[in-house]
Amino acid sequence: MNYLISFSNFKGSLTNTEACDIACKALREKGHVATALPLGDGGKGTFAFLDGDSSIQKKAYKIIGAFGDPRTAQTWWRKTESGGWQIFLESADAIGYPPTQPEKRDPLGATSRGLGEWLLLIEKDLGTEPCELFIGLGDSAISDAGRGMMEALGEKRFPQWKITVLCDVDNPLCGERGSARVFSPQKGASTEEVELIETRNLDFSKTVREKFGVGVSEMPRAGSAGGLAAALHVFLKGKLVSGAEFVLKASRFEDHLKQHDLLVVGEGKSDFQTLSGKSPWAAIQVAEKLHKKSLLISGSLGEGAEKMAAPGLVAKIACGREPDARGALREGIRQVVD
Repeated sequence: MNYLISFSNFKGSLTNTEACDIACKALREKGHVATALPLGDGGKGTFAFLDGDSSIQKKAYKIIGAFGDPRTAQTWWRKTESGGWQIFLESADAIGYPPTQPEKRDPLGATSRGLGEWLLLIEKDLGTEPCELFIGLGDSAISDAGRGMMEALGEKRFPQWKITVLCDVDNPLCGERGSARVFSPQKGASTEEVELIETRNLDFSKTVREKFGVGVSEMPRAGSAGGLAAALHVFLKGKLVSGAEFVLKASRFEDHLKQHDLLVVGEGKSDFQTLSGKSPWAAIQVAEKLHKKSLLISGSLGEGAEKMAAPGLVAKIACGREPDARGALREGIRQVVD
């Protein structure tokens, strides 16, 4: 068999690149052919497919994270034929959980300010050169709807930039499927805090409509990254797109899959959110289009995973993640092969 391995991150356990490497090794040990193509949808590892591209330059920036902690933020730079730049960044480097304290939660205190400071540093390096900026949203710890970012930017805007925002989910800013009610509890918000964040988001959307004539309360994807997507769209003219669909196209995923017999995807936990724009489900849809078989191997299967159904999806497996994530994934692969 010829396998295409396209895992997303196993949050807190394995990066998408690590997971792909483990699966490929396990399959090759059984005599199969396996190719790694890590996927993402806006969060950490989204631009892993750029690694190895000879046209890419990497630049690291020292910034302050969502909890006031010092961080190093990675960017990918590529010169365009017209003389400008394409720049790729994963906002989780600034607004995600601290690498040394992934369990830290503070839904009201976590801020997007570091992203604003990061953008100012990029502008300083760019000068007046034109730029296509691709911002991945996902794995965020914030619920501030971009207020911190805008405080850092002040009146600063980037008219010479074309900004594309890769959203990891399609949820709106407000309402039952909105950022506060769906995602803030995962970031540690109590019931009272959820309602406070929802009220802030409603006030924000009302102000935006009155001043700019833009409706973001029900806009698809505006709730991504604690509502940061809405701020990027309104104030920096960012175009909100599906992160999963962007990565599939930019990595030439369909062309790669055509050369393989079976697709293997997975993530840390597959649940109802996976169906809201995450890359494993998007990749399975491409496999269906090409009449290819697919297999889902995730750390766990949560509520909503039972709705992930497709004719070519041959199995859904929860391999576990603790205490040995590498061993669990390797065993999950071997179960299928054996």
